Amino acid sequence: MDEVVKGLVRDENVLVTATICTNTVEEARKIHDTWPTATAAMGRLIAGSVLLASTLKDKQRIMLQVRGDGPLQEIVAEADFLYRVRAYVRRPHIYMGLKGDKIDVGRAVGKGFLNVIRDLGLREFYQSSVSLQTGEIATDIAYYLNVSEQIPSAISLGVFVEPDNMVKAAGGFMIQTLPQTREEIVSYLERKLADVESASSMIRRGLRASEMLEEVVGLPVDIIQISEVTYSCPCTKDRVFNAIVTLGREEIKSMIEEGKTIDVECYFCKKKYEVTVSELKNLLQII
Repeated sequence: MDEVVKGLVRDENVLVTATICTNTVEEARKIHDTWPTATAAMGRLIAGSVLLASTLKDKQRIMLQVRGDGPLQEIVAEADFLYRVRAYVRRPHIYMGLKGDKIDVGRAVGKGFLNVIRDLGLREFYQSSVSLQTGEIATDIAYYLNVSEQIPSAISLGVFVEPDNMVKAAGGFMIQTLPQTREEIVSYLERKLADVESASSMIRRGLRASEMLEEVVGLPVDIIQISEVTYSCPCTKDRVFNAIVTLGREEIKSMIEEGKTIDVECYFCKKKYEVTVSELKNLLQII
């Protein structure tokens, strides 16, 4: 079972969160038929969205969008308060080799922006954007948290892809200092994190998310939440109708005049929907 674990360092103002989402990333890989570099980039963003979803309240959700000038072009991952995740990458058939012993995600992403969209259950979404610092995803999310939300954060994200293209390990962890965190603890964590093992390596060793946290911080952690992570897309035909309605009456009339059934495919789950001329006419009557 994929999981996310949230806790507090005992007797300290330090929030820690870790996720193991190997099965979720593997499912996304299968849906989108991604090659290794695209898999690693999408998997890191999935893990990052899960970590940030740990800050959500009831009925809320968060979307991370990476748009760069590299060959991947765009990656999107969305997670809600129940850790239901979905994702896609604009160009899934990208493999650019290794940088050292890791997949070269940064070069595939390139320069661009990280957009963070929060649906807080209100009429309008909250959106923030920062320039990509490295394109390696983890550094960019940490930069967003430090700059846009003023939350000092350290993030590690990792995806290990086997030679046969299957995802062997995927996940990450996030360490956040809260107000009144002692300077001694901040200095200690900075030294500890400088030499910490990568998230994907710890997952490959068989560590659970809670064990990852204790190894990362080297201090007792009081767990406050353990939840399951799943790949889930809420798309329905009604949502397709709603999207068509936003095109406006004139566009719908034009589609009716063409007299053809419209084929619509969901970006996130690849499910296909057919919208007939009769259904378009019904939509036109209600808007």
